[in-house]
Amino acid sequence: MAIQWPLLIFSVLLGCASGIMVFLGIGELKGAFKKVRFPLALVALVLLVVGGIASAFHLGHPDRALYILGNMGSGLSRELFGVGYLFVVTLVYMVLSRKDFPGPTKVFGVLGLIGGVALPLIAGASYLMPARPAWDSFALPLMFLGTGLGMGFVLSAAFVYMKGDAVDRPFAFKLAGIGIICSVATMLIYIIWIAVAPHGDASRSLGRLAAGDLSVMFWLCVVIVGIIAPIVLYLLGRKDVDANAKGATASASSEVSGDGAAASSSKLSIASSLWVALACLVIGSVVLRVIMYVVATSVEQLIY
Repeated sequence: MAIQWPLLIFSVLLGCASGIMVFLGIGELKGAFKKVRFPLALVALVLLVVGGIASAFHLGHPDRALYILGNMGSGLSRELFGVGYLFVVTLVYMVLSRKDFPGPTKVFGVLGLIGGVALPLIAGASYLMPARPAWDSFALPLMFLGTGLGMGFVLSAAFVYMKGDAVDRPFAFKLAGIGIICSVATMLIYIIWIAVAPHGDASRSLGRLAAGDLSVMFWLCVVIVGIIAPIVLYLLGRKDVDANAKGATASASSEVSGDGAAASSSKLSIASSLWVALACLVIGSVVLRVIMYVVATSVEQLIY
């Protein structure tokens, strides 16, 4: 199947935006990340807008997106309403985060968390169809969710290390690790599904990924860059986090004493690891979606 680049870009951007809102929602429940709520919500909003524009161009004429509203049973209509819901919630949350309204801000943060989990699943579910076995599994929307959490959590944690409060950094780093685990696990689950999907054929087989025409993309961009590299980068950053956490008193004093330069250097090192890990996650997510389209051969095509 031809790669649908507008939809591919849409799925990556909405996944990242959703991950950011889940991160912020968790922060609201924990009373954390107050210093970076506004810029992160703004980033999520921009990603949703750009992703929505990209998906509209998939229809040939963007104005055709309005016709989707007439068919509430279609996956595209559910996607549209999901994006609209998360856009409105994110916008309100962003405005509230600039004011001193802790109650409403927390409510909309939790609403953003719910939307951030639901939207990638809704977008992924729109691909499910028995005629294309490589798509016809919950492993696909799960991969959309997991990769979105990975990108969104790591991006948000990097923001916390660059602009957030020092007290929030360890928790943000833990969430980044959880995001990477979610991304890696769901990517592997989807790869396994490609291998075991019914009506097996060489066009959508693990052999094609491991040693066929997709092997370079698979091993280099998905396995090495998208799976192994983020784990390694997280573990490297973890060394600095553990070093900073060895003595709470020493760490606190380093912020205001002559050791401040060392603390700042450590903070930048961790942030750099997170930014590079984010780039790796994006590459892995994009290339796995490219593979997703390439292996989406139809059962009907094989019969006739």
